[in-house]
Amino acid sequence: MKDFKEMIRSLEKVPEWIILAHEKPDGDTLGCGSALFLKGMALGKKCSWFGPDPFPRVYGFLPFSEKYVTTETLEGMTGYGEMAVVVTDTSNPGRTVGGLTQVGDRVAVINIDHHGDNSRFGTFNWVDEEASSVGLMIYELFLSARWEITREMADPLFTAVATDTGFFRFPSTDGRTLRTAADLVARGAEPSRVFRKVFENRSLAGLHLWGTGLSRATLHLDGKVCATFLTREDLSSSGATREDTEDLVNALLSVRGVRAALLFQEDEGCCRVSIRTRDPLNAREMAALWGGGGHERASGCRMGETPERSLKAFLSRLEELDEIGLSGN
Repeated sequence: MKDFKEMIRSLEKVPEWIILAHEKPDGDTLGCGSALFLKGMALGKKCSWFGPDPFPRVYGFLPFSEKYVTTETLEGMTGYGEMAVVVTDTSNPGRTVGGLTQVGDRVAVINIDHHGDNSRFGTFNWVDEEASSVGLMIYELFLSARWEITREMADPLFTAVATDTGFFRFPSTDGRTLRTAADLVARGAEPSRVFRKVFENRSLAGLHLWGTGLSRATLHLDGKVCATFLTREDLSSSGATREDTEDLVNALLSVRGVRAALLFQEDEGCCRVSIRTRDPLNAREMAALWGGGGHERASGCRMGETPERSLKAFLSRLEELDEIGLSGN
């Protein structure tokens, strides 16, 4: 990245860091935020941590999770003195706290991401599509800046790397990923603890919700697509929360012969669509049909209909497009 050293200098010279997570925060953006908060405090910075959606209970073990504040906008939250705003794992300003564009006129906005469709909205834009997680990039940032990675920092960084690679089972897992994970373990990260906290910490209500989603799963396009949907009524009747749907779409991708998995979730005024694919299908291309984006194997978008109608419309659109690679043999 051009101006990489200048980005580090901008972080070191300011007295305050504001750390931003993306909407529906996952282990990558939250693990990065936790590690950055720890490092900022160690460097004597005043640190704040914001996001547009609540902090998921399952990641409550991360250091400084109690400092995270849910807010819609940065306006009025700070005096905008000399500071750096660090945005992690966020492809565009619309996916994080509002007011970022206005704040960017007065402070350094540091955009660290691995999405190929990142809009380069920062003062500094470090976008590495080859990185399996932003946690890996933050690890490399700490090394490049010669900032010590303590035992306490190793766990959130490992959490970021591990969760964004499906605990090292997704195709994005490469030698760079495994070397990073190995070094973090050597520095004190505890893989078994992270796995237990994230993947063996489900609520019974969440399992019931999964049962509803899995019972509705259907195959389409010669068995290449597996899709299901969840309504707001499903959540309320089961007692589950939206975070309980985490990883459900990946379960659909485990069906024999399936190359693409789709999960449609009813939300306020829209339907959220989660897309997962196997090579050679491109999830980002599918999401782009409806104005969404993300990664080649994991993307998402929003649609304006009910989950059932959105599912039908999405599949109908896929059937029309030979270039997506789903029609024929």
